[in-house]
Amino acid sequence: MGGDPVLKASPRHSLGILTAHIEGQPPFLNRDFYRRLCVTGSKAGITVFVFTARSIDWAGGSVNGYAFDEERDRWIERRSALPRSVYDRCFCSNRAQYNEYRDTIRKLREHGRVLFLGHGLSCKYEVQRLLERDGRFAGHLPHTEPMHSVRTVAGWLRQRGEVLLKPRAGSHGRGVLLVQHRVRAAGGADAPEGTVNAGPAFTVRGRDARNRRVERGFADAPALLRWLHRFTAQRRYLLQQYLLLQTFAGDAYDVRSLVQKDGTGRWQVTGMAVRRGQDGSLTANLHGGGRVEPADEFLAAQFGASASNMIMTKLHELSMQIPEALERRHGRLVELGIDFGIDTQGRIWILEVNSKPGRSILTRLNDNKARMNGVLNPIRYARFLIRQSPEGILK
Repeated sequence: MGGDPVLKASPRHSLGILTAHIEGQPPFLNRDFYRRLCVTGSKAGITVFVFTARSIDWAGGSVNGYAFDEERDRWIERRSALPRSVYDRCFCSNRAQYNEYRDTIRKLREHGRVLFLGHGLSCKYEVQRLLERDGRFAGHLPHTEPMHSVRTVAGWLRQRGEVLLKPRAGSHGRGVLLVQHRVRAAGGADAPEGTVNAGPAFTVRGRDARNRRVERGFADAPALLRWLHRFTAQRRYLLQQYLLLQTFAGDAYDVRSLVQKDGTGRWQVTGMAVRRGQDGSLTANLHGGGRVEPADEFLAAQFGASASNMIMTKLHELSMQIPEALERRHGRLVELGIDFGIDTQGRIWILEVNSKPGRSILTRLNDNKARMNGVLNPIRYARFLIRQSPEGILK
């Protein structure tokens, strides 16, 4: 890091990492990542600290935050002025926490002097709509629509025979279900509709809100819909075209691309890797027990060297186009985790775009350069924004 011209020491400035409050000391998660941001920021001449919505004193214009003291190897609680720039890493676990977070974001925006490195994206469906409006991604977006009621599921099953249910605001594969209409004759062979069947007419598999595996069978549509009504209660869901995104051996996988702004405000692909699910898993999310593999090697084994090179080239192209397209309609972003699916024909699908991505793929790949850039880039971009602002002092 010492040779990076963007990270030479300079007059102090502050970067506040906004996160969710938990019970504990210090009262937040992701402490290792935030520790590395604090240490990296210190070398860049930026005071980095972590704070939560409830730690702000709006009347006094101050915040009670936590900075990491590298010499003493511990977190130090300090009161300071509101940060000059904010890195939003807040993940809300309930409605009350979300309401508190939303009000905090609004007040910080109204403050005028606070610079956000990026503004969080809306739910999955709104992101899909933004990408659809761009026009360049039509061949890469699976058909998706809101689930207005569980009866919508019945309509999809009549037309398609299967449907993927995804929470509009979910993460880590939690709550994702594959519902299929399985008409089977006695003895287990596939049969046309109306044949006397021995097995369940409908099957459901996936994970519940606690990330536990779900596998169910239902004899008829009313029983299925009653169960889905209970399962999806009080959560908004999407219905999505089911895609066969698995290896030829049957393992689910996807490709995660981490893209970030650098010290010049330009987008770059920091890292890309395949996330491979456990045997029989519906999704490839690492929280469901998956593993990480190098994307180029994995795809070459699946499709051959020539086809995999074309796929990798297209993945990098889309990784650069998607942030630009979203920023044009949404506003400033600092980084994105983009999940791509690749079907058995080698066709690329845009599955999800997350404005608050983790770094697990970089850690598990043991890619030191990518792992270092994953931490450095938010600091670099914070300095870039400060230099560009009218009140910027880091010249």
